[in-house]
Amino acid sequence: MDTTIINNSIFLECTGNNFFIKGLYPNGFGEVLIGQFGLDLGRFSISIHIHIEPAKKIAKWGVWGKDYDVLVLEFTGDGLKDIKIDNWNEFGKAELLCRKDKDRFWLCQKGTNWNFEILFGMLTFQKSSTYIAGDTDDY
Repeated sequence: MDTTIINNSIFLECTGNNFFIKGLYPNGFGEVLIGQFGLDLGRFSISIHIHIEPAKKIAKWGVWGKDYDVLVLEFTGDGLKDIKIDNWNEFGKAELLCRKDKDRFWLCQKGTNWNFEILFGMLTFQKSSTYIAGDTDDY
């Protein structure tokens, strides 16, 4: 089986409608928090909370560190084939890993006592939002 491991610096290669995000994070976004995951008959939604300042300033968001210190990227996905979630209530920040196997993607995030894995067809960027988290050591 021909597989390629992709870290989140090029995670967006498994997403459509990603030009905007690539401009914000051309070098990746490090550890993230999966804030929401939802299911709907073979489709799913996922939100990724990024705690690193974007490379580009977006006027309507305000000033990093003053008006916001977290950027939330929301995606929808299709072709959902498999899900594995262990200890959702223990989730925290970690790197996203993505592997492509032929026409499917496998997305994974793991911590000491938690795990998230999905096998799917494609992600599509939907929207972004921001908020102030303050001290993020608890994630």
